[in-house]
Amino acid sequence: MKRKKLHLLILIGILSCVSFAMAHSQITLPSIFADNMVLQQNFEAPIWGWAKPGTEISVSGNWSRMPAQSTIADEDGKWMLKLKTFSAGGPFEVYINDIILRNVMIGEVWICSGQSNMQMPLSQSEGSKTEIQNVANPNLRLFYVARDNSDEPNRDCYGKWVECTPESAETFSAVAYYFGKEINNELNVPVGLIHVSWGGSSAQAWINYNILQSTPEGKFYIEHYKEKIDKTSPGILPRDHQSPASLYNGMLKPLIPYGIAGAIWYQGEANTNEHQMYKNLMETMIDNWRDEWGQGDFPFYYVQLAPFNYDKEIIGAALRDAQRRALDIPNTGMAVIMDIGNPKDIHPTNKKDVGHRLSLWALANTYRKDGLVYSGPLYKSMKVEGKKIRIYFDHIGGGLVCKGEKLSHFTIAGNDRIFHPAEAFIEKNTILVSSKEVKNPIAVRFAFNNGDEPNLFNREGLPASTFRTDNWKISTETAMISSEYNSVIEKFLVKVEEKPGWEIRYTLDGKEPTNLSEKYFKPITIAGDATIKAKVFVDGEPSILTSDAKIEKHLATGKKISYKNKYHEQYTAGGEFALVNSLFGSTNFKDGNWQGFFGKDMEVVIDLGKPMNIEEVKLNCLQVVDSWIVLPKQVEVYIPDDGEKFTKVAALDHEVPAALTEEFVHEFDSKFKTVETRFIKVIAKNYGPLPEWHQSAGSDSWLFVDEIVVK
Repeated sequence: MKRKKLHLLILIGILSCVSFAMAHSQITLPSIFADNMVLQQNFEAPIWGWAKPGTEISVSGNWSRMPAQSTIADEDGKWMLKLKTFSAGGPFEVYINDIILRNVMIGEVWICSGQSNMQMPLSQSEGSKTEIQNVANPNLRLFYVARDNSDEPNRDCYGKWVECTPESAETFSAVAYYFGKEINNELNVPVGLIHVSWGGSSAQAWINYNILQSTPEGKFYIEHYKEKIDKTSPGILPRDHQSPASLYNGMLKPLIPYGIAGAIWYQGEANTNEHQMYKNLMETMIDNWRDEWGQGDFPFYYVQLAPFNYDKEIIGAALRDAQRRALDIPNTGMAVIMDIGNPKDIHPTNKKDVGHRLSLWALANTYRKDGLVYSGPLYKSMKVEGKKIRIYFDHIGGGLVCKGEKLSHFTIAGNDRIFHPAEAFIEKNTILVSSKEVKNPIAVRFAFNNGDEPNLFNREGLPASTFRTDNWKISTETAMISSEYNSVIEKFLVKVEEKPGWEIRYTLDGKEPTNLSEKYFKPITIAGDATIKAKVFVDGEPSILTSDAKIEKHLATGKKISYKNKYHEQYTAGGEFALVNSLFGSTNFKDGNWQGFFGKDMEVVIDLGKPMNIEEVKLNCLQVVDSWIVLPKQVEVYIPDDGEKFTKVAALDHEVPAALTEEFVHEFDSKFKTVETRFIKVIAKNYGPLPEWHQSAGSDSWLFVDEIVVK
């Protein structure tokens, strides 16, 4: 009898465990709902998940004696309800049927999104070693969404809530960490940071596909993506972190509508080529997020791009201005970082000040902290005063300040819309701008080159934003200049690239072309040396950029040249005569005048056609280390002593300087005792593998040459 009772008790216990397990396993929660999470305070926090259709769901929190909220899983198994939270505190527990979520905090929750500068981990930021040793903070919680892209919205993402510790913080977004740290310190409440970023991602990747389809900008990117698919081999889908809606689907949608206080955003580098669309694209994205979250016009604070020398001029500055104009979107703010970037590094490492400046916007506007100056000077309006223009600003704080002898990076234009460097000075917290070159000014631009680091601040030390007073279309079209020497007439035929809709104006004396300069119709015949400048006009609007090239006739001009090592097919500069066409390139290695040699030396023999007296050979080379282009380590000049065997007559060693990040053209000038020769051999020895300190250390380097001058 006792044995039967024992068996019965065991059976009851087993059935109870099975029943409990079944009830527990019937519910699936998104990864965002887990131990250690932070729920938004004083909020109707959405809680959702999945279960067997018809399952009754009960949710409650132990911070309240209010009855549990309940609902029924729908026919698809989806359920959602809202759990009321009160003022910040914790730790608490959340009960979802038989599931218990522990160590839950109530406080302020922020989405932290963007591309690589948001993704950059704390461990790679300035001062990280000391910071990481002291980060431990149970009131700062981190959720790092794993990178994923998708064609369709994902139901869930991978990630987990953790307390801020040295181990969890070192790989977490540095910008997000410093922002959250300041909010936590200033408000003394728990803070939850949801980090959802992907380096190199585009803005359109973070927007709902259906929303993109309804806008001109979105249609542009969708059409471009479709063309990319058409050009891709069968069986391969070219979807990536820049494809329309790919990251919205893969990473963002699974988080919506988790209760948040707002969002911070650091992105734009990937959209610089379409800067003219960025303001509208940002508005589309922000409206899309706010509509889907259903929490009103929540705060959206973003970082303006830092100065950086992009391959194409102006595009970075134009995008910064688009970001400034996006401040028209309600409840947005912009952290300006013109003073803490690095024109030679797209990933500046000072992320502490970035997070601080974002937090100033939140503390002043979201949390209503009094007395904070939270922005640097922002352009407000202008007034023409004779030959000068007066600029007015918002957010001057304690007053406008110049950190230097005089204000820098102002330009001014008249009716021809050509901008000239300008003088500027502070007068009663306004700025007067003028130039001797512009008698009747109508527009001013400030910090409107990619790498500009201006010196205008307010007294609180916050920098002024890039701005322009005009709304003219920004054209960055450039016309490639090429030259061919005609030995019969002994003159140069200079050609300027033409495209439909372009009108090209040019000068031959080095002056800036205007709409009154000579119009290009056909190749220009030039007898001797000249400095050519060409500017593209589209519908009467001048490009912000000017193409330029220098022609210098010398003994090897147009002569026959033979190569031991062929130049790279990507950088031909027009072919075999490019090194003796008397046309000199700029510091832009994509200007069409540079021949590139990847991982190998340049070795050529020039046939002068007949014996000539020579005493000097010059070689122009380029250095752009960020693009792996390094000066040759040695240049050698040879002449034949018997018509076949060459003898070295000059050698120039070049010790590469430590400050390799500058872009510059270097002239290797070999002078020697006058010799008579018909043939000249020139060797430029490739630098070799990139040095240890380079981010691509050990990879082959490029050697770029644009002209061999013989005198």
